[in-house]
Amino acid sequence: MSTENDAESQENSFKWRHPHEIMKLHRLKRKKKALQARLDLKSTSSQSPNSTTSNFQNILTETKRKNPFITNHDSKRIRSDTIDAETSSDSTLFKLLHCGTDTLINKENRTSFSNILKQDKSENAIKIVGGEKWIPIDWTLKSRARFFSTKPFQWSQKLKISEEASSLTSFTRCLDISSTTTLDISPNARFHQCCLYWQFPYLPWLNLFPRTSRRAASTIASIATNSIIKQSLQESWVDGLKSLFQLIRTKQCPYFYVCANTCTILVRAAGICGFNEMHAIITPTTRGFRQLLRQEDIEFKLPLKKARTSDQGYDTLDSTRSSVSSEGVDAVLDDGIDEDEAPDEEWLKDMGISAEDIKKINYTQAKIERKSECEVDNGEQSLTLIEGLEVQGFYNFLLNCKSITPAVGPLGGIPPTLLAPVAFRGASLNSLRIREHKIHQDNEDFYSLELTGPILPHTIHNLYNINPVENSLSATFTNVNSTTPFSKIKYKNCTEDLKLEETGSSLGRSCSSVFKKENLKDCGFSVSILEQFCTENPEQVTNYDCVKYCSDTNTYSWS
Repeated sequence: MSTENDAESQENSFKWRHPHEIMKLHRLKRKKKALQARLDLKSTSSQSPNSTTSNFQNILTETKRKNPFITNHDSKRIRSDTIDAETSSDSTLFKLLHCGTDTLINKENRTSFSNILKQDKSENAIKIVGGEKWIPIDWTLKSRARFFSTKPFQWSQKLKISEEASSLTSFTRCLDISSTTTLDISPNARFHQCCLYWQFPYLPWLNLFPRTSRRAASTIASIATNSIIKQSLQESWVDGLKSLFQLIRTKQCPYFYVCANTCTILVRAAGICGFNEMHAIITPTTRGFRQLLRQEDIEFKLPLKKARTSDQGYDTLDSTRSSVSSEGVDAVLDDGIDEDEAPDEEWLKDMGISAEDIKKINYTQAKIERKSECEVDNGEQSLTLIEGLEVQGFYNFLLNCKSITPAVGPLGGIPPTLLAPVAFRGASLNSLRIREHKIHQDNEDFYSLELTGPILPHTIHNLYNINPVENSLSATFTNVNSTTPFSKIKYKNCTEDLKLEETGSSLGRSCSSVFKKENLKDCGFSVSILEQFCTENPEQVTNYDCVKYCSDTNTYSWS
């Protein structure tokens, strides 16, 4: 009997307890400690009355024990940080609507959004540039734009019959609606003209921009598996691409985008951003893609790639070819190592090295060279620039490239998306989705307008041009991150710069700018917009996430 009692007592001593009982014991211990502290306080207060304040401070500042069973404490903090990050841009705009760039610097409160944005010493500060009469050109594709104003917009998403007809007519015919007398020139008609664009292919049940979207639909499988649909889409896409290249050659289209699943291609006409010849820019690229271009004898540059020498004492193939294209020195390839040259295997055999070791050495050498060339893949430095007559070879390459159209996946069998500001063969006329909001904050009303869809670079300039001069307007954008390197290519013509420095005159450059604008007068842009897009000033091409127009100073600022 004694052994059974001992076993029961031992079992009870090791019995699992409910967390509520454990916390109850903890609370009892805390109460005992608090009671003991009060008794000690009374005894010490009777002995030394001056020590009462310090004892009270010790009790008040006693750290509270953290409950080990609370798990949602950090998650609430993370959730609040996420909400603050999402609303930071909107809060910043509300601040910017009431003060200029000079006011942002002189405020004493360093905890506000306005002053945090102007702290140049801070690592995460956003630098606001402004005070200019023009808006910079950002070649980054944008998927969403949100405009804020303290005054109601003069346009809305509701269209009259005459407004819709006039906006469609002026856009398709590339007319300046403000200079015509037969069309409706109301602000609403001008606004909806700015929201139109041309796209191919257009499938209403699929989201084909941006192409990185992974949303799958139940009807996608029928496109990927049906050979008739795939073939018809590919043939129509080839016709559309041919039409766009013809428009680019004749300078009746300023630029267009080819949005594939793996890369984005920007093709611009001669004269845009100071370039004297038509050119194509691809980002991001891989070593395999660049190898295919070499096989087709298409010369290209890597303008954003940093110069680097490999451990073997010679430049990599990409850096060598980019330096040759930029400097125009053909002797670099002649003096360098031949791509097809094999190592001296007989010399290695004379040294007593076996055939297997020689094969390992060759494999290791090729692996090192391949690794050095792949370092820039899918990054900013992998941006590829093709100029002049090489664009024709690249055009033929695109027509015959099967890998540019995905064979499997959510968008399998669907060719890349073509986006252009002017009409081309097979294109569909689409409009950005518009939503209006009215926001009440700090006892004031703010008016918001949200645009969703592929926002082309000239669309932003057109929207700000139709904005009344007396109305301050701010906008934030959602960029397609893979296309941000497009705005980092600056105009630089070394030959022309040297001639201008020798002559000490800028007459040659000004004449060149005039000819470029005259050649592109039928590209669909208005005179003011065309003048900005033909600029040779590299400072007018930059990336931005936010643009603000201040009616007091009639200037633009961006960040």
